[in-house]
Amino acid sequence: MNYQVNSSRILKLLTVGILIGSLTSCSNQDAGTTKSQSASYVEPAIGKSGGFVYRYVGNKQERLDIAGQWAASDVRSDGEFDPIRVAAYKSIQSLPKDNDYKNFLFEYLFQPSFPGEIENVIKLQAIEFAQKFSKQLNKPITVKIVGITEKNGDYIANELPSIIPQESFGNSLEILEDYVSLERFYRRGGTGGGSAWFSFPKNYGYYLAHTSSLATTDTYWPEVVPHEMSHVLTGYLTADSGGNRFPEGDPKSKINGHFIEGSANTLGMAAGFQTLGWYSDEMDRLLARDIAYFKDWKPLTTVDDAVKFIEFIERRDTEVNAQFSYSAGQVVWEYFIGKYGAPKFFEFLGNMRITPNFNENLKKTIGIDRISFYRDAGEYLMKTSQRLSQK
Repeated sequence: MNYQVNSSRILKLLTVGILIGSLTSCSNQDAGTTKSQSASYVEPAIGKSGGFVYRYVGNKQERLDIAGQWAASDVRSDGEFDPIRVAAYKSIQSLPKDNDYKNFLFEYLFQPSFPGEIENVIKLQAIEFAQKFSKQLNKPITVKIVGITEKNGDYIANELPSIIPQESFGNSLEILEDYVSLERFYRRGGTGGGSAWFSFPKNYGYYLAHTSSLATTDTYWPEVVPHEMSHVLTGYLTADSGGNRFPEGDPKSKINGHFIEGSANTLGMAAGFQTLGWYSDEMDRLLARDIAYFKDWKPLTTVDDAVKFIEFIERRDTEVNAQFSYSAGQVVWEYFIGKYGAPKFFEFLGNMRITPNFNENLKKTIGIDRISFYRDAGEYLMKTSQRLSQK
């Protein structure tokens, strides 16, 4: 099961949660980029669907700036970012690599209508993710990557359910109805999306990628693939096939919304962007966007406020807490990784197999209980949200 579809009431919302960037376009200032102390820094351009613009040249990522130039690096120094952010990004980047990605066996099932240039980048990013995280696995796993567009109705109805569990996507693929024109696709973010997890009954991981048949890399978002691949990795390492007996937010539950989506975003952002600065810009952009869009957002002025908000995004039963489980949740798990290190995060995943609930897992892994962790991470979330609210 993909925890993005944990409740049928918000099935569609959660599947497109990382696509809501189209709800409001960002100016360069609103986008959350860190203002650089370097005179040579040029801010990123904003693309057709409101996000930053990336491309791949010779398998290397580049980003477009407002001067119309493609940059392959970022001139900002580590000192221009919060130390927790720097530590989290570097801890993930410094994990031992496996260039042969021996523990990931990919099977590609892209449909003919799927844009070739998007397919190529998805394959590239999946391999990059596998190289980065292969050594976190103790044996090889198969991952089936399926690519579909709005033109694949018959395939979705007749063949897809035998490959990917029906409950993993259900009626969430109604989003494909908005992929029939570029205008409507851009309103949905222009990035495409997907769902993913690891199925123990089938003994393989799956990643269902969807986009418009008209899509190009002009609006492609490099976070999507590593985000979904993070779900595959988490599903396998926690030995979870969706059999969680208690709902998200229940004291007896092992998982919750901000863990599932927030940690996938933290890993996805760090794996998806090749510089600390671009990673930081994207982390900021998502949270700044949600703070601006959701009118019932209440500023976090105390640590107690932040703790209550983290408890709020343990669940994903409303549009608001579902969306913030991504954008605020990623800050919570950035704090975890920045404070304790990426290896400790993977230890936390493994301990999920043997601990009775989320609280006991935290105590076993980092020596403090849930509320203590929320207070520590909440202070960082509060500072981050205040910084972005002042932009």
